[in-house]
Amino acid sequence: MSAFAHRVIPAGAAALVAVALLAGCTSYDPTGNDEGPPSGAATASSIAPATAAPRPSAGAGGALHVVLSNATADAVTIDVTDGSATLVGATSGTPGDGATVDAYKLSVANVSETRLRLTWVGGPCDSANTLAIDAARHQFLLVQPECGGDAIATDRILELTFSSPIGATDVQGFLQDGLDTSS
Repeated sequence: MSAFAHRVIPAGAAALVAVALLAGCTSYDPTGNDEGPPSGAATASSIAPATAAPRPSAGAGGALHVVLSNATADAVTIDVTDGSATLVGATSGTPGDGATVDAYKLSVANVSETRLRLTWVGGPCDSANTLAIDAARHQFLLVQPECGGDAIATDRILELTFSSPIGATDVQGFLQDGLDTSS
C-alpha cells in the first residue's frame, strides 16, 4: 500500500476541528472592504482563496496564497487563513529531494521567535492545500488533497511570519489527507 493511501477521518472529528479552527477566521475582500467575521456558524465556504496580493499590515486577516517550491514540476499551492489576524507573511521553504517527516504528520518548528516552519510530505501531483489557523494560534489545520498512486513522497515547506512571538511547542498541527470524511 502506498504511503498516500486514503485515510478516513471520522466525520464528527473532522467537522469539530474545522469548525473550531474556522470560528475565529474573518472573511477577506481583496478590494480592502473586510466584512468582519461571517454571521452564523463558520464554514469552509466562508473562506475564499485570495486572488490578489494580501495587505502587508499586521492584523490584516484574510487569506494568503503561496506557491510552494517542490522537488517535482507539479503545481503545489497553499491558501492560508489566519483567525488570529497576526500573520504578516507566508513564503515557501526550499525542500530537498526526499521526505524528512513521517507521512500524515505536520511538523511545526521555530525559525525565530516570530517565524514558524511547517513541514509535511506530499506526492508527485498538482495539489491545492489549505491551512486554517485558529484565533488563539494554538491549532493549525492543514488540508492536503489526496494524491493517488504509489509514489515517492517529498517535503512541502511553508514558513509563516507573525507580528508577535509564537512558540512551536504551543501549536497543535493537524494534517487531514484528502477531502473525504466517512458517512
